[in-house]
Amino acid sequence: MTMLLYLLSFIVILSLVVIVHEGGHFMMARLCGVQVEAFSVGFGKKLLSRKDKHGTEWRLCAIPMGGYVQMLGDADAASAQKSTKKLSPEQEKKTFYAQPVYKRAAIIFAGPFMNYVFAVLIFALVLATVGYIRVPAKAGDVLPDSVAEQAGILKGDTFVAVNGKPIADFTDLKRAIVVSTYGKTIDLTIERDGKLIHLQATPKLVGEDKMPQLGVVADMNVELTYERYNPIEAVGKAVQMVWQINTDTLIYLKQIITGQRSASELRGPVGIAEASGDAAKGGWFMFVLFLAQVSIGIGFVNLLPVPILDGGHLAFMAYEAVARKPASEKVQEALLKVGMVLLLALFVFTLFKDIPRVIGRVFGL
Repeated sequence: MTMLLYLLSFIVILSLVVIVHEGGHFMMARLCGVQVEAFSVGFGKKLLSRKDKHGTEWRLCAIPMGGYVQMLGDADAASAQKSTKKLSPEQEKKTFYAQPVYKRAAIIFAGPFMNYVFAVLIFALVLATVGYIRVPAKAGDVLPDSVAEQAGILKGDTFVAVNGKPIADFTDLKRAIVVSTYGKTIDLTIERDGKLIHLQATPKLVGEDKMPQLGVVADMNVELTYERYNPIEAVGKAVQMVWQINTDTLIYLKQIITGQRSASELRGPVGIAEASGDAAKGGWFMFVLFLAQVSIGIGFVNLLPVPILDGGHLAFMAYEAVARKPASEKVQEALLKVGMVLLLALFVFTLFKDIPRVIGRVFGL
């Protein structure tokens, strides 16, 4: 039953964020006058299909793992290369490749952009209905032999700032610790008995996720604060939250590239499936918030300038706009192959890292 929950949770989350992503490509393609041949939910054998008045075939396929949009003139569902199929002059005008570079860039960018919009809408809805839950940045407990204990942090201490940056709540504290450079000492400003105390600590990697931690547990005996926002304020706050998550992800990636953090912290599809199941166990609220985080992640990853990803296509188009001509087909084809190899290598790396951990967790090994 547990495995089924994890699998279904992963399928639902992956399908939703990919459909939103492809929906961005689809809507912008329509606005730019490009003929969309197919919008598929899932891959493989078609189970259901219907063609609308614009000539787009809407498909439901057997493998419910994401989806794709195929435009007129695409060689395949990946839209990576132009089709060699002959088209009439009228049809040629409606292909993706016949559009000026700014339209093609807009169509490509619309996918990741919609992932961010989707996350903003989810956060805004939560903020306007449930509200922003603030847990005071107060130490409810300090774990034995932890970094916090060694640094002199005591139960009841309230965190005021980390490295001089103010801390509003326990979420802020966790974020500041997680994005801190592993192995480097951080400055902590703490309020104790009405006085400010300055301490130093060096977070260490703890748990299965190997995330930097101090060893402080939130005080859940205090009254939680629920801050509800009106619709306009909720959207503004949601944009701030998405921007913060995106910024933290960029810092996290930079730390991995520069060797300040271990690549073993990366999570692949199996790790995301595990986290999806954990979120589902936490109820609809946690599941929806995790859905927003995955949507941000999909948007962020797709904007990386890696060939075969949207960011790689945008890089090609940026070159075309500056050079006034596209990169040669041989160069694009070679870089696309490099991009595929890099993504495959990353997939295999995370797969071999995540599977033993998940198996051990499920079977208690």
